[in-house]
Amino acid sequence: MKLKLNKKTQSTGANEVIKALKNNNIKEVFVYPGGTIAPVLDLIEKNKIKIFCSRHEQGAGYAAIAASKIKKTPQVTMVSSGPGVTNIVTPVADAYYDSIPVVIFTGQVGQKDMKGQIKIRQKGFQETDTLSLFKSITKECFQPKNPHEVFDVVNKAFKIAASGRPGPVLIDLPMNIQRDNFLRENKKKIKIDKHKVEKNLKKISENDIKKIIQIIKRSSKPLILCGQGVILSGSEKLLRKLAIKYKIPVTMSLLALGAFPTRNYLSLGFHGHTGNQAAGLAIQNCDLLIVVGSRLDLRQVGTEVNKFAEKSKKIIRIDIDKDEISNSRVKCNINLKGDVGYILKQILKKIPKSLKINLDWLKQIKKYKSQHQLTYQKNKSIKPQEIIEEINNLTLSKETICVSGVGQHQQWTARHFDFDNPKKLWFTSGGHGAMGYDLPVAIGAQYISPKKLVLCFVGDGSFQMNIQELASLKVYNLPLKIIVLDNNRLGIVSQFQKLNWNNDPTCGEKWNPSFSSLAKSYKIFAQTIVDRKNLKNKLKKFLNFKGPSLIHCVVDKKEELSPMLLAGQTLDKMWKNEK
Repeated sequence: MKLKLNKKTQSTGANEVIKALKNNNIKEVFVYPGGTIAPVLDLIEKNKIKIFCSRHEQGAGYAAIAASKIKKTPQVTMVSSGPGVTNIVTPVADAYYDSIPVVIFTGQVGQKDMKGQIKIRQKGFQETDTLSLFKSITKECFQPKNPHEVFDVVNKAFKIAASGRPGPVLIDLPMNIQRDNFLRENKKKIKIDKHKVEKNLKKISENDIKKIIQIIKRSSKPLILCGQGVILSGSEKLLRKLAIKYKIPVTMSLLALGAFPTRNYLSLGFHGHTGNQAAGLAIQNCDLLIVVGSRLDLRQVGTEVNKFAEKSKKIIRIDIDKDEISNSRVKCNINLKGDVGYILKQILKKIPKSLKINLDWLKQIKKYKSQHQLTYQKNKSIKPQEIIEEINNLTLSKETICVSGVGQHQQWTARHFDFDNPKKLWFTSGGHGAMGYDLPVAIGAQYISPKKLVLCFVGDGSFQMNIQELASLKVYNLPLKIIVLDNNRLGIVSQFQKLNWNNDPTCGEKWNPSFSSLAKSYKIFAQTIVDRKNLKNKLKKFLNFKGPSLIHCVVDKKEELSPMLLAGQTLDKMWKNEK
């Protein structure tokens, strides 16, 4: 007896990629081209999907990260094999450590040219063992063995990237898989069961909620420690409702800035290694710490783990990642695994409408903030902080995406700029701490949000990591505003070296070009600031320019980042530069 076949149509692996992209509502892809990804690239524009083409694979990867953070759905980057693969490792690692859903397509040599288990280094030209290379920095890696698998593999990748704790998923596409024809059975679906998607993230016991409510009711000095999980779960409104209604102060991790408005009187800004001393004091003196969507990593809690929040009678932790909870640096009394938004909703449902507010605790918080303001001493040289503060004041009323690289400028921006999601968004490299993040992420953000003001605060060192993307900026004519804070140092490492060894042989006294002249060579409007003369007017002109613009700010070389949490210190006793 013959089986009745489903209707079949001719297709290729590359065609299946396009169908899956459309199935996942992908409007644009971020690419750097090459031969082994060419079959897919050839079909993308023909199918009315936009192509953003960078000047380096890192540029493509970081632009996709920006798109994902803005759209809050997995976005796509594509590169070729060999050096294309190795060049995109850094943004993929960034996406993994900061929980950003990105689907990465890498080209690969044809299956006949792959070395497989043969004990040689390489068989095909530009062949790289991509799956082994990315295994530790992705949620999952796939390499379809047949073109008829491609559609379902790609759909699975999108689902995995967005599920549970988000992150990158990679699909390695051999050339023959992209190009080979096959008869597609339209109703048949290939199951890819390699990865189990997390479930039961929206279940929590009534007893756990009751326990939490009782603990909050008994607390006289409660504090919320907010992590990026609040932003990833879209739970900012719920967090704000809990904090504002019951007058609970809030401190944020570096990546969580904006989850709670930094100008609100309950806000302590961010805490930890380069955070605010007031926030550190609040953590060390609270009697209840509610940790929401935070890893409680080294940069947040410091080296003295056993003394973290030492006066707190209880620490409640809410997180989606069971492994983070199981391997917590800090011992917590109650651990709730699940979707942050769902758990906050359950707490708000059960918490009494009237809750005793400890006014003495709020007065103490106000005192901490008053006594430990982030001040700086002005001298002849321009201070980086005053540039950031002035731009913050000039743009307060505008919808803004603020991007920084990694270094002293990153910490100063986090301290002296105001954030409030979704009006004032903050993008920076957290877990991976990658210099060169700034310019391509800012370009990607402006590409996706052409009507928003996008500011790129960048240090002279970080800027030069991906400076070639100025060409991408000009090609797409995006109105990005780049603020280069130039102190002729790799400042944060220079400071570290000087604190420990009284010398900074590799980080101090860096020679830099004229960044404004360099920008002009890319036909980008640019100017240089070396003193305070007409500072505000120059910044206004820069901000009001209609197209891409850059301002090169020559700032005080000797300005140090202070206060700072050093090894052996607790959060309430951060090192301070007394010079």
